[in-house]
Amino acid sequence: MRTKNISCSYLFLLLVGCGGAASEEKVDVFPVTGTVTVDEKTLPSVTVAFIPKAGTSGLGGFGVTDAAGKFTLKYRDDREGVPPGDYTVLFTRLVQPDGSPIPPDKTAADVEAINSIPDKYNNPNYSPFTATVTTQNEPFKFELKTK
Repeated sequence: MRTKNISCSYLFLLLVGCGGAASEEKVDVFPVTGTVTVDEKTLPSVTVAFIPKAGTSGLGGFGVTDAAGKFTLKYRDDREGVPPGDYTVLFTRLVQPDGSPIPPDKTAADVEAINSIPDKYNNPNYSPFTATVTTQNEPFKFELKTK
């Protein structure tokens, strides 16, 4: 189970962070911000990934929530934003098995981290969240439920 959680968590990072020839193309990106709540509470360190759907250019983007649950997406080349288009949105929050944060001097593998967000939210085949990015975006609001 732990291996599956960590594998799924890294799957979307690989999708966002890897690419062939398309990764070399310069695409226009537009700012994307938002908030994430889990069971109506804000959580820091939730990774938010926008995975492009068919027909959307670029490689998507990712961001991490702060203590207020706010995130800003970054493209692969560190510009803020993603190209316009349709995205599947995935969420992960890796923590130690006891639920505490991963210490700064450790990696997820060092502490056998688990994903505290339900698996359906970090699987592109099951995530109920999608987003359409345009040239001008209002902040997105994602409300995840664990119960």
